[in-house]
Amino acid sequence: MDTQEQEYDFLPYVFTENLYYIDAVKPEWEIETNSQESETSQTNQASQYQEPTTRTLKEEIKQIKSNNSEKQSEKGLDTGFSFFGKNRKNFLILIKETEQENLKEVDSKLLTGILAAGQLSLNDVAIVNMSKTKATFLDIYKKLKPNSVVSFGVDTKNLGVPHEFELYKPTKIKAITWVISHNFVALHSDKTKKLGLWTALKELECYVS
Repeated sequence: MDTQEQEYDFLPYVFTENLYYIDAVKPEWEIETNSQESETSQTNQASQYQEPTTRTLKEEIKQIKSNNSEKQSEKGLDTGFSFFGKNRKNFLILIKETEQENLKEVDSKLLTGILAAGQLSLNDVAIVNMSKTKATFLDIYKKLKPNSVVSFGVDTKNLGVPHEFELYKPTKIKAITWVISHNFVALHSDKTKKLGLWTALKELECYVS
């Protein structure tokens, strides 16, 4: 009989039922608790793993929006565009005004007079300021469907129109008649240029002289 059994040899005198010596084991509640703790730990670990992923995704989306916003802010331009006028005659006028959204008052008076000579008003045209947009001519065409285009000092190559135009010479390209003019600054100070523009405009179907 080993020493550990001798320690318990008095028990039969105390208990009348058979006794068995069992080596120490963990009780069920402790096992369950550990199991629950293990499951909880795994759940927490999964939660801790997913939470940063979700948070990181939101941060990435926010960062992308922020980057796009910064890029647009740096450019100050996009392919969307606004126009002035009601475009009743599908007559597109392209300008390049960097100081304000639309025409300066003095330029507006000049253009109004030019249009009035052909029995047109600003309601008959659509004026697009190309210094405020990166839109191509195709972008503009899809929205305004112009039959006639007059460009005041706008580089048509930057609009995606690969054609060499001659100043004040009406040119028809795929059912659209183009007239290329100097900018308003040049027109104000030169009557010859004004006459050249007026002569070219008379060849437009919508311009009645």
